[in-house]
Formats: sequence, structure tokens, C-alpha cells
Amino acid sequence: MSETKKPQENSLVNLLFNIIIPSFILIKLSSENYFGPFYGLLIALAFPVCYGIYDFVIRRDYNILSLFGFISILLTGIISLVELDKIWIIVKETSIPLLIIVFMIIFKEKGINFFKKTFSEVLNNDVLEKKIGKKEFSLIWRKYYFIMIIPFVISAILNFTLAYVLIEHQPGTVEYTQEIGKMTALSFPAIALPSMIVLVSIFIFMFRDIKKKTGLKLEEIVVSK
Repeated sequence: MSETKKPQENSLVNLLFNIIIPSFILIKLSSENYFGPFYGLLIALAFPVCYGIYDFVIRRDYNILSLFGFISILLTGIISLVELDKIWIIVKETSIPLLIIVFMIIFKEKGINFFKKTFSEVLNNDVLEKKIGKKEFSLIWRKYYFIMIIPFVISAILNFTLAYVLIEHQPGTVEYTQEIGKMTALSFPAIALPSMIVLVSIFIFMFRDIKKKTGLKLEEIVVSK
């Protein structure tokens, strides 16, 4: 009996529910003339939370990054609704990527196995293991798993910078809610995009490293469809 294929995630819907709609609500609809700062924030946060639940129900899949994303949204809501000092939103924005690094180090064996499993459909693992040996191949996975910490370090620095520059008002004010909206809107071009570029660069170096160690051509390394 063939395994049921999981539905593919729609990137446009993901972007709409997690960034575009929440940002629009926070920036444009959180003034006293519309929802107000309290309900504006609540409604904006509802979109990514509902999307995360819906996506899990439909695709029956989750990962550690999605979990941290949910925690991040939840903490933003708590800090904002309880009206803690603005320093806590800056601490939160900086600490999420750092916590991911800590988890990657503590649960490194599970992380490396997940890393290998993710690439199992792309790389010709059996051929590569026979060519350079299982031990050498495992060392490559371990090496690039720890190099993958770099994008999260960059993300932590950029998160801190963005939050420090944008968040000028205290929670509970219209200005603060709008600043959260601007920070959410800028999170992709200012944080996610640079981190993604670094991540792609790491993958390119990994493929080059494998190619150099095995002496194989790219079409021999990658699984042909």
C-alpha cells in the first residue's frame, strides 16, 4: 500500500497569514478609529496562530522552527497585552534565534538525523557512503549541521537591531502596536532574506565539499527524478 503524500504548503498563503495581513492590521487598523491597540493586536496575532493550527491539521506535520515561531507569536501577545516594558519585546526578538541555537547544540544527534533525513530525497546517500565511507560522510553532515548555526546568529543580531530601532513606545499604545506591525512587515526583507541567502550559500559549499571529496559529478550526487 502506497504512502499518502502530504499536501504541499502554499507559500503565498503562508506569507499572507503570517506577515502581510497581520502587518496591515497592526499598522493601519490598530488606531482608536478602528480596532484599537488591544483588539488590533489580538486580531493580528489570530491570523498566524490560526494558520499554524490549520496547517498542522491539514498536513499533519510540524518542525522545531514552526514551534519556535508559534512561541514567538505567543510571547509577543503576552508582552503586549500585559503591557510589560518595551525592553522585553527586544529581549524576546533576540532570544528566539539564540534558543534555537541552544536546542540545536543540546539535541545535536536528533538535529543531525533530521538534517540527513531532509536531504535524503535530494542526495544519493548510498552512492556517497560507498564512495567516501560512512564515517567520512557522517563527518560532513556533522560539520555542516554546526555551520548552519551561523544564520541563526545573524538572525539574532538583526532581530535585536530591528526591534531596538523600531520599538520606541510602550505596550498598550497605538504607536507601539503600529511599530510591531512595521517590525513584522520588515522581518522578511531585513531578517529572513539575509539569513536565507547565508543558508543557501552553506548548502552550495556543502555540495561543493561533497563533490570534491567524492570526485563525482553533480548529477551523480543528486538523486535523479
